[in-house]
Amino acid sequence: MTTTNSPTRDHVVAECNATATEYPRQHPIHLLFEQQAARAPQAPAVDDGTFRLTYAELDAAANALARGLVEAGVAPGDHVGVLEPVSAHAVVAVLGALKAGAAYVPLDPSYPDTRLSEMCDRADIRVVATTTERFPRLSRKRTGVVIDAAGSAPPPEVPVRATDSAYLIFTSGSSGNPKAVEVPHRGIVRLVRGTDYMDLGPRDTVLGTTNLAFDVSCLEIFGALLNGARLVFVRTETLLSPDGLADRIRREGATVMWLSAGVFHELGGQRPGMFSQLRYLICGGDALNPNIVRAVIDNGKPEHFLNGYGPTENSVLSTTYEFERFSGEAEYVPIGKPIANSTAYVLRQDLSLTEFWEVGELCVGGDGVAKGYYGDPELTRRSFVSDPFASDPRARLYRTGDRARLRPDGDIEFLGRDDRQVKIRGFRIELGDIESALGAHPEVRESVVELRGSGTGRERVVAWVLPMRRSTADEAGEDGDLKGRLTRHLRDRLPGFMVPAALRPVDSLPLNRSGKVDRSRLPDPEAERVSTGEPPRTDTERLVASLWETALGVSGIGRRDDFFGLGGHSLRLTRFVVELEESLGLSSGYGNELVHHMLSNPTVAEFSERLEEIRRGAGRATSERHERFDLREEARLDPDLRFDGLEAVPEGKLDDVLLTGPTGFLGAFLLDRLLRRTEATVHCLTRAADDQEAFTRILGNMRRYGLELDGARHRVVPVAGDLEMPSLGLGDRFDELASRIDAILHNGSYVNFVYPYSRMRAPNVGGTREVLRLAGTRCRKPVHYVSTIATLAGCGAAGVEYVPEDTLPGYPENISMGYPETKWVCEQLLSRAWRRGLPMSIYRPYEVTGTRDRGVWNTDTMMCALFGTIAETGVAPDVPLPLDFVPVDFTAEALVHALRFEPPRGHVYNVTNPEDARLGLVVDRLRARGRSIEQVPYDQWVAEMSRHVSAHPESSLAPFMPMFAGTANTGDMSIKEMYFAGTFPRFGRENLERALAGSGLHCPPVDVELIDLYLDYFEESGFLGKQYGATSGEN
Repeated sequence: MTTTNSPTRDHVVAECNATATEYPRQHPIHLLFEQQAARAPQAPAVDDGTFRLTYAELDAAANALARGLVEAGVAPGDHVGVLEPVSAHAVVAVLGALKAGAAYVPLDPSYPDTRLSEMCDRADIRVVATTTERFPRLSRKRTGVVIDAAGSAPPPEVPVRATDSAYLIFTSGSSGNPKAVEVPHRGIVRLVRGTDYMDLGPRDTVLGTTNLAFDVSCLEIFGALLNGARLVFVRTETLLSPDGLADRIRREGATVMWLSAGVFHELGGQRPGMFSQLRYLICGGDALNPNIVRAVIDNGKPEHFLNGYGPTENSVLSTTYEFERFSGEAEYVPIGKPIANSTAYVLRQDLSLTEFWEVGELCVGGDGVAKGYYGDPELTRRSFVSDPFASDPRARLYRTGDRARLRPDGDIEFLGRDDRQVKIRGFRIELGDIESALGAHPEVRESVVELRGSGTGRERVVAWVLPMRRSTADEAGEDGDLKGRLTRHLRDRLPGFMVPAALRPVDSLPLNRSGKVDRSRLPDPEAERVSTGEPPRTDTERLVASLWETALGVSGIGRRDDFFGLGGHSLRLTRFVVELEESLGLSSGYGNELVHHMLSNPTVAEFSERLEEIRRGAGRATSERHERFDLREEARLDPDLRFDGLEAVPEGKLDDVLLTGPTGFLGAFLLDRLLRRTEATVHCLTRAADDQEAFTRILGNMRRYGLELDGARHRVVPVAGDLEMPSLGLGDRFDELASRIDAILHNGSYVNFVYPYSRMRAPNVGGTREVLRLAGTRCRKPVHYVSTIATLAGCGAAGVEYVPEDTLPGYPENISMGYPETKWVCEQLLSRAWRRGLPMSIYRPYEVTGTRDRGVWNTDTMMCALFGTIAETGVAPDVPLPLDFVPVDFTAEALVHALRFEPPRGHVYNVTNPEDARLGLVVDRLRARGRSIEQVPYDQWVAEMSRHVSAHPESSLAPFMPMFAGTANTGDMSIKEMYFAGTFPRFGRENLERALAGSGLHCPPVDVELIDLYLDYFEESGFLGKQYGATSGEN
């Protein structure tokens, strides 16, 4: 991980949490209000459109109610219900309850009577302040006291301390089980007096936009009344009308307003300039969409535009972030730093500080921490813990359950709820990450992502999108272009398993009373019919369509519908093939052939025809019917491409380096090491619509693995392009780039263990041809090519026992997988270019694994899927599978070191581990963790895993089953068996050892320590789940 060292982090944390200011911390809320009323009795206090009260009138009415409450039996410390919508009467009731020494409890009149009664029971409410017309709703157990906005009386003499409870607010939280949060007077006083994020006074008019049952109403009411400002309530119908609200802001001369994220997205998306006259606009309650934020900034920013974050358990606000401008590359909106007299820390589970950019739990403290959950001491004990950073031993922190990370500038980024983590196909997914990625698209105003089908074995991620333009949702229904653009956008930013299976544009998102999206009321994602209209005709077509509907999670598929046009990709394709084999009783050896035909015949009708041919054919699967390429012929180099007559870049010059594939796992670390170990400007070829989008992808990928550009951003040049396209998709920029760069580190490729050579030929082989052409344009520049040790697989299958490093492997016809076949062809192209004068080096990593320090790994790999499946099913193959692991940070260091110090003389470097191990070591370490693992013969394991994947089609192993069950081109073993010790050839690594001699770089051995590190990471990240057995229905 690239981080600033701990002392600097500690300094930033200490500085940001040194927030103490002078404020009336010993005074209760109502006393401070009374001081304001005495200071300016005739100043306007509250206006709800029907009643307008001055400070003196409001104080008198509250006094009268307080006396009535005391006469009804209310004693200090009691809880008084306020059954009244937000209004002048509600403010009278709130202040009256406080003056009586009680805590008020908002009771929303729109709730059913049964729920109101339950809330009163849970909060021990005996007395309710309300208006006469609502008296019939009170049960016989409650006493009602009438709120009279015109009342007047001297206040009762009741002692109240700042530490006494001011209110209880019920919050459902993520569990849906209401919790009564008990907040003291001091928490609110610290929110609105002596603050550093907002400065209110008598000149201000605060628009009240929230329900009394939403804790932000405390900010609106007391922010106004404890600072001499005027409070004006806005009706819901006005709030949700952009034109109506804009007119109200103008007519009232409003200066301060809070908007929930959902309402802000709706208003800001339609009228981004409507807030320009405000002094303060504070938005929060959920993550903000960066596009809407930029629109407001660009179209007339308020004087102060803030993102406010805070749970009810920390008295409304904990942190704020003020927008001055907002970077176009940002996908997350920061929540900023702690407000005055508050603290905020991003912590690990043991409450130790995280490093910069490391994801942890956000914990908040200071004078705003609530007393706890009324009537639930156990939940209070778990959620409110001793503050390890405070000098006062009584200080507490509230554990929010929110994921966050600390930036080096001290600002905090909110990443979503911990309980918004779900697991699908063995991978832990942060639904908030998908929402953030969708929100970064310029056509998206707001999005919601949910997991549907949980616990069924058919789990899938579903997204609802509110487009920026109202008409877009309708247009998307006609031609699907928006869905396609958003899906491509997500595939460029997220692992495949995080891309939603269904994406539905909507005209609106349902909001709850707090202004947040009501996820329980989201429309059915399947409401849109996708069929082309022509139903399946034959039994085979009907079977295929039915299985597609299951795999894709859509309905009404017709015979002309295209699998990939409906959102299919390789993972879903594999799931479909497994279920098809099961339905038809086909051998799993047919997997590769079925995949091939699906790729070349992707409609129901076309594939069904091929399927009938397979069923009529010979009784076993063979690879002979597959489309075959002559790989030796593919490796021919353009005869006109020569390098020996060109002027050469001076050897060792690395002012400008082109890096391809910067958005992959290894690519992130290569970029990091190039920036850290050289002074080069790194030009990053990235598939994107433009350079800005390319930079966003690069930055997001680095952060995914805990890396950050820090002070090196100016040395990263995003280059939007595409390896599949002529001239790398650069057009006229191709020559410009060729004239500038000094070296090429060609790491980019399309990696897939299901698709055949034909599907990966364009990006991998075609891309390499274009890279070679770039290397020979304007001047001769070296190419450092990242290949794979899998190019040797064909040699082992042919009986070759040893392959020297600089010997290019033969037997490509045996390789049996499209990805290593493309790499074999590319190595041949590089070798022939070397013979024509191109300086080049080839690097062949084995299994690129997690980092050496924390084990951070890209878990979307075959090896991780194998580990996870063994751990969860308790069954492992008893096979000599090598664990030749090269940690990703070591691999990147080794490649960058060779690029700097090894002249590119046509050598091959096998980046492998001199001290590898076998799969049995993983089995041993899993057993040491208490997991029961049975080792069985390979054929038995494959059969059991085929049944397992059929029962659990979401299994992380499903995409890789063709490797284990598919037959190699030699016909005498499975594809995976080609990689077992004794079959896969031994190989040299002398070149690598010579290159690293004296560098201090050493690959750690694959031993107990390394395997335990990786298993720790898998368990901490949630990748390793509970053990449930190979064929159990429980998942």
